Amino acid sequence: MLTRILRSVCKVIFRVTVHGLEHVPEHNRLLIVANHESFLDGLLLGLFLPKRATFVVHTGVLKNRIFRQFLRLTPYLAVDPTSPLAMKQVIRRLDLGENVVIFPEGRITLTGNLMKVYDGPGFVAAKTGARILPVRVEGAAQSYFGRLSDAHPRKLFPRVTLTVLPSTEIVIEDPSNHPPLTARQKRRIAGEGMRGVMQTMLFQAQKS
Repeated sequence: MLTRILRSVCKVIFRVTVHGLEHVPEHNRLLIVANHESFLDGLLLGLFLPKRATFVVHTGVLKNRIFRQFLRLTPYLAVDPTSPLAMKQVIRRLDLGENVVIFPEGRITLTGNLMKVYDGPGFVAAKTGARILPVRVEGAAQSYFGRLSDAHPRKLFPRVTLTVLPSTEIVIEDPSNHPPLTARQKRRIAGEGMRGVMQTMLFQAQKS
């Protein structure tokens, strides 16, 4: 009931539109990745994506009282995205067949552009073989739930668009006629793969 009410409210005040729902696979065990524009992002994804998922949240955002209230609506996993051990918890959830939502940047954008993409989420995708479902969040950064600097104009209720892109994957193969890749090398390559996924997502969403 509360979820339906919040969905209706967000649809009205933020004029939320969702594109690309046809790209959402029927199967589960998805790693859903999105750019991080505001404290609203997790709530919006939970309300408007047709998949039940566990949300990976930075331990730091739990200090926000309003955000903690939103988390009561969905399963979540609080982790430090910079910690390799934290990603083991995410791998475990995917191995159990769950869908997992993660923000590879690990923090809300301060500029409106993509922030540093951590290697952990890419490593998770490569390690588990889970399909990656990219979702572009656009508009939420302009709200007062974002963290843009004063140089960027804010709006009380900006229009928000969610764009779902076709699913993809990160596959790492050991090079032929060379020694096998080390764990550190695989993690770095997977991180580069996830950065590519995020950059492609932003580019393709702008064209659609």
